[in-house]
Amino acid sequence: MKEIGTVKALKGNNAEVEIKRNSACGDCGACHVSKDQSVMLTTAKNPINAHSGETVEVEMQFANVFVAAFIMYGIPLLAFILGSCVVYYLVGALNIGWDQVLTSFLTGIALTAVAYLVIRYFDRQGRFNSKYQPVIIAVVEKAETIATPMEKRMGN
Repeated sequence: MKEIGTVKALKGNNAEVEIKRNSACGDCGACHVSKDQSVMLTTAKNPINAHSGETVEVEMQFANVFVAAFIMYGIPLLAFILGSCVVYYLVGALNIGWDQVLTSFLTGIALTAVAYLVIRYFDRQGRFNSKYQPVIIAVVEKAETIATPMEKRMGN
């Protein structure tokens, strides 16, 4: 996935890039940008030493987008499903007098929260940042920014 953005600030070997939301962008929520916002801010690797204010092309490997989405959504979902199912059958088998459905649901919610906390912990340690971080691949001229990479592929 390639996008066009503007470098807003430099942070060591990384750059904070403001990317304009294009018309091909759907409402999946992966970028945490609401319909009302027209730009998103991301931190990208800066191997080409782009400077603040330059217009750049940012790329993220398509496979990495899916892996990152699985980490953020799939792991917590699995924690919820597995936690709920295991506790549902465990409470039923032990006959301890607790409400089987409510206990399994609350356990699933708790394990989902734990999964998010673990993901956040590993993210803050930097285990995800470098691997799934977008990369600035080129500085582009202003004339090239009229059409986004998606619009170029579609012939607009």
